[in-house]
Amino acid sequence: MICPDISNLEFSERGKLAVKEIRRIKGVNEWLSSAIVVGTFANIFVGNGMIKSHYNLTQTDFNSFNKALRDSPSIARKTIKTISGLQAIRAKKSKERQFWKAVYNGCVAEK
Repeated sequence: MICPDISNLEFSERGKLAVKEIRRIKGVNEWLSSAIVVGTFANIFVGNGMIKSHYNLTQTDFNSFNKALRDSPSIARKTIKTISGLQAIRAKKSKERQFWKAVYNGCVAEK
């Protein structure tokens, strides 16, 4: 879906809070992805000798590591979709409702 052209959009207070929450979710998702990577590699290598690192490497569940990295953005997307869907229902102004519907449906800017 191509994003609609919505000019002079003014968010309600509830809409502004939703935008802040979506930005926060995106930031948390970026932090979480970094923490998963750093934590896993720290668990394997930091402060360990060669034998201990080898043991930690063989004991690390890379399938769970991969799943956590893969699922993190999916969880953020679902949360953002929920927020935008609720905002589309609650919005009183048609432009704001149109915006939240576009976010909910995952519109992309024209190239």
